Amino acid sequence: MQFGTSIEYAVHGLIYMAGPVPAAQAPFLVADIAKATRVPESYLRKVMQQLARAGLVASHRGVKGGFSLALEPGRITLRSVVEAIDGSLPTWCCVKDKKRCGGTPCPVSSAFEEARQKMAESLERTSIADLASRIGKRSDGWLSVTSCS
Repeated sequence: MQFGTSIEYAVHGLIYMAGPVPAAQAPFLVADIAKATRVPESYLRKVMQQLARAGLVASHRGVKGGFSLALEPGRITLRSVVEAIDGSLPTWCCVKDKKRCGGTPCPVSSAFEEARQKMAESLERTSIADLASRIGKRSDGWLSVTSCS
């Protein structure tokens, strides 16, 4: 399983907005976020709109418009970002379930459900504030999606 590019761009955009930038600079222009994170502006704009629909960011119209965090960075979890972009966490769908192979879950389905639960717990424990505080200690290129180390 691999998380998509949209999730990566969303996380980096949120970290940028949660970072050590004065609150007076909010709302943030998508162009500024895209430049800082080195991602395509048009792609990021769509991602930010998805985050706005999910209530993670607020959209501001007009000349001084842009996006701002709708919640405190500590309340925005990686799970909420994944669900905002993909709709839900990945699930196991056994082909044999469609063929009604039995009434009790098989060991394979149980193992994948346990893995999904552990992933959900881990993503729920990690907030944008956690990531921003750890990443903020890196070099000047800390936010560049294309040069992560």
